[in-house]
Amino acid sequence: MKTRWLMTACATAVFAFTSMAAVAQGQKDQNRGQTQRTENRGQTKKRYRQFNEKQRQYATTYYNQNRNQEIFRPDSRWNNDYENRLQPGYVLDNDMRGMSRPAPIELTRGFGPAPNGYRYVVIGGHVVLIDDGYRVHDAIRFNINIGH
Repeated sequence: MKTRWLMTACATAVFAFTSMAAVAQGQKDQNRGQTQRTENRGQTKKRYRQFNEKQRQYATTYYNQNRNQEIFRPDSRWNNDYENRLQPGYVLDNDMRGMSRPAPIELTRGFGPAPNGYRYVVIGGHVVLIDDGYRVHDAIRFNINIGH
């Protein structure tokens, strides 16, 4: 009888200690999730990769020498609404994705390789750095007359 009681007491104690640890871990995970949601609320708090000054100068020189290339001619659908959307944090919609083209190799050689998970595209005649989720991180804008 004493052995049975001792076994029951030990099992209850082990169960109680493991339950307390699980509850504490669950609260820790829950609090961590709340912190992440709070920190990532709103795009203005996020940090975006940007072109450096050397890359901007190289792109401008490249554009001035190659402005007649078809890739720098804006799509006929391009308008001021699309132009205004090219801001850090904006995720390209399907229309803008369809208008984007990979940046010319000669241009990207001057930039160096894009960071892992990013790529250079040309859209609306501008060079844009986007991530794998089509989120705009930075854009090099050229003075292009879009006719609208």
